[in-house]
Amino acid sequence: MEQYKLSLYEQIVDVLQDTITRKMQPNDKLPSERQLSLNYGVSRNTVRLALEKLRQRGYIYRKKGQGTFVANRSKYLTDLTDSYSFSEQMESLGRVPTTVLMYFKLMKASSFLVEHMNLSSSAQVYKLKRIRYADGLPMMIDRTFLPAKLLPNLNYEEINHHSLYKVLNQNYQIEIEHADEAFYASLIERRDAKYLNIAKSSPCLNLERTTYDRQQRIVEFTLSVARGDQFVYQVHHVNPELEK
Repeated sequence: MEQYKLSLYEQIVDVLQDTITRKMQPNDKLPSERQLSLNYGVSRNTVRLALEKLRQRGYIYRKKGQGTFVANRSKYLTDLTDSYSFSEQMESLGRVPTTVLMYFKLMKASSFLVEHMNLSSSAQVYKLKRIRYADGLPMMIDRTFLPAKLLPNLNYEEINHHSLYKVLNQNYQIEIEHADEAFYASLIERRDAKYLNIAKSSPCLNLERTTYDRQQRIVEFTLSVARGDQFVYQVHHVNPELEK
């Protein structure tokens, strides 16, 4: 049987992937394309193809004007069986989370929100757009909608200086009971790529979260876009037969 021979670009992919896995840490900077081409004696186009393949696999990410860096993979797993909190997840990993509130507005609920938040056709909602950072790196964009009826006099300062759930609990006596979340992969749109400092059509993870209080009212509906090169998710499965 004839043995399959790796192409030159595939060989560079394997070498770089091995180097990243064994010798480098998340957020380490890789040498430039020019330097890599000199190191391995190949053309810059071959290096560029190899780096793109590694980016698609989630091993690296690029920052415009700054270079190419090692992505976080297995070290930064998020368990999908837990209710997701960006700040708590980042803090548990030893990273420093910050949030920038880009947008805060009271508006009439669209038909989409009326359906998804179980609102009346005349209801109003607060819309928030937040950029979530970890160690200064933009990680996620949240577009959050809150029912205005449950949050009279909610203002920019409250949300900008305190966590959303803390505001709901302490200022409005809303106790969160549970949240339903859905996740799906896609390619990031131009408007979001700009905020996250990544290339248009890069892989991303979309999250849709509906949060309920103890009265089973929907108190939050959030649509999030997360960088595909910075999030690796895990699900913990247990064999039900072994629990009997």
